[in-house]
Amino acid sequence: MNARTHCTCVSVQNLDYDQAAEKLGCKPRFLQDNISRLPHQKLGEARVFCECDLRLIMRLHTVIPASVNDQMTPKTGTPAAMPIRQIRPAQGRSKSRVG
Repeated sequence: MNARTHCTCVSVQNLDYDQAAEKLGCKPRFLQDNISRLPHQKLGEARVFCECDLRLIMRLHTVIPASVNDQMTPKTGTPAAMPIRQIRPAQGRSKSRVG
């Protein structure tokens, strides 16, 4: 059973708190304080992060304002019905004569 199904790393390049924080643009203390809620690897007493862990952390903490979300969400629904007076019959097919 693979508990790290999110990980697609080909080669292992584990990052410590300082390195991960630098890549994420946050303070190491944020990672330390929230380690129980963040994807990571526990190697003995050390906690390390791979690139896949960092991508998942970024996704978990991405904030999209409602106004932006509204613009990104496709509008679904039924198209407005045409008033009956605007409906016209289709043009007849022209018959070609074979001669």
